[in-house]
Order: sequence, then C-alpha cells, then structure tokens
Amino acid sequence: FFENASSLKNVNPSMSSQEKSLIAGKKENISETYVLVPNLNSVVQKMLVNDPSITEVRVLGFQLSEEEAQAIAYALTENKVLKALSLDHLHIGNAGAKQIAQGLCYNESVTYLSLRWNDIGPEGGKAIADALHYNKSIKQLICSFNSFGNEGAKSFAQAIQKNTTLETLDLKWNLIDNNSGDLLLDAMGENKGQLSTLLLGGNGSSLRNARKSALPKNASSRSKSMRFLSMKKNKGEVDTTVSLDQLRKDLGGGIIEDEEEVIEEEIHEFEKGDLVECRGEIGQPARIGRIRFIGGTEFQKDGIWVGVEFDSPVGKNNGTVAGVQYFSCPTNCGSFLRPDKLKYIPE
Repeated sequence: FFENASSLKNVNPSMSSQEKSLIAGKKENISETYVLVPNLNSVVQKMLVNDPSITEVRVLGFQLSEEEAQAIAYALTENKVLKALSLDHLHIGNAGAKQIAQGLCYNESVTYLSLRWNDIGPEGGKAIADALHYNKSIKQLICSFNSFGNEGAKSFAQAIQKNTTLETLDLKWNLIDNNSGDLLLDAMGENKGQLSTLLLGGNGSSLRNARKSALPKNASSRSKSMRFLSMKKNKGEVDTTVSLDQLRKDLGGGIIEDEEEVIEEEIHEFEKGDLVECRGEIGQPARIGRIRFIGGTEFQKDGIWVGVEFDSPVGKNNGTVAGVQYFSCPTNCGSFLRPDKLKYIPE
C-alpha cells in the first residue's frame, strides 16, 4: 500500500519560511513543528529520513486530502523519531482515518496522537481501533468530537482489552450510547496494561469519564466495578461526575490522586442551562450566554453543536436554522457553537 506516497522519497523541497518561523520552543528536548497543509511535503520528507529535529508535528489547515493522509501514513511506517502527531480539525473522514491507521500498524515511535474534529465515522473509527492490536507505542490517543458511534466503540472495546501500552483514550462526543459505553468501561476493567484514563463525556446520558490505576490481576470485580453509570441527584437530573470517594470505593483504593493527572476540560460536562463564555474570533469580545441545546443538527450533521441564548442580539439566529427549531429565543439572540469554543462559568 502507499503506492503514491512512496514517490515522496525522491522529492526534496526546502523547508518554507513559514514552517521555519513556526517552530515552537523545546520542552524536554522535544520541539513542536507547526506545518500548514500546503507545505506538508517538506515535513513528510524530514520524517522519511528520520530528521532528529522533527519529534512533534501539528498540522494546521482546513482539509487534509486522502493523498496527504496517505503521505503522512507512509512516513509513519519509516519514521523512528517522531513522538507526537496532531491532526485536529482537518476533516480527514473515514478514508484519511484508514490511511493513518495503516501507518500506525507499523510505527514504533509515536506516543501521542490527536485526531479531534475530523468527521470520522464508524468505519474510520474501527480502523483506528484495529491499529491498536498492532501498535505498541501509543500512550495517549485523542479522538473526541468525531462520529465513531456504537460500532466504533465496540471495536475500541475489543482493542483495549488486549492493548498493553495505551494509557489515555479520549472518545468524548462520539455518538456512543450507554450500552456501548458500558462495553468500553468493562474492557477498561479487563485491561491488564497501562490504561488508566477513559474519557466518555458527551456521549450517552449516563456515561462519565473514568480513571483508575493498576488493580491487582486477581481482583474479581475488575470489570464490574468499572461500570460508572448514572447516579441520579434529582428526578430527571444526571450527575456527570464521579467523586474521588466513590471511585475509591468502587476500585478498592486504586485511584490516581495526583492533581496533575486531571484534565481541566473534564471538570465540567456541559448541560442545558449552564452559563458559558463563548470565545470569539481573535480581536472580538467574548459573549456570555446560557446553553439551550446540545446535540446533532440538520444544518451540519457531523459532530455535536451547542445552542446558546444571549441576553442581547449578539448572535445569529433565534434558535431556528434552515426551518428547523432547536430552541427558542429572541431574534439574533441565539448562536450555535462547537463545545470547544465554550468555557463554563460557575454560578
């Protein structure tokens, strides 16, 4: 496979000035290279020859074609020094996900991979999950805000039962229902490797994020204890957090208490009625509003959207888009945003 990408070995374009100016500072001897999609070839070249300066790569742009994903995947099969790869917001879809998954099957160096916001459906999710049966280096896999669905979730459940190196799996906002989420949590309990963090927020109404440290292999309640389903607070209200005391009780004390392990964005899962700050474009003031809608939409069917109502007409609609009403508010007092554009405001 990668028949087209193999020709890249014979190309040797110089690194663009844009790429040179976007080299981040080093952290623990790792430098992050930011590369724009149009300038991708030069970085792929460096990956193919195992350039020691290319250890973290973040690709920036709006669309990564299947051919470009194929080139990255081919580089992954050859590279021995890359440690982190971020391919967020690139709409690679199922085709691109399959290419990246093939590369992961052969790669032995990458420990961090992020594929957020990529329009990846069940087919692509299954391919990524299947790669975990072969890959022995990935420690952190971030796949939130895609559409893996229940089929993708089941494939991940099968993979994490046997994978021994994965430490963190982020599947937030992936259209996974409670039953499939339960399979994932069971599989986490059966994992005898390093898996300690499974993020499922934004999926089934009763699914929550779970964290654990290694449990004794003879713990008879490993699988059962990992089913963190809902605990009702009031009628119709779901508690989307797991207290440290409850986790300690469920897991017999095998809990990570280091605050540095806690990912800040997991502190609160958005709910209707929450007060939020909406991050605007650079140079534009932030807006404050309340969440009135969370879910999929007809105007853009991939991923999750959050409908927000503002007190003044600083929005774009009244809760209705293209003839479909998602919530109701005065004219231009409503907007739809992605969850990563919102910041929760405690009251």
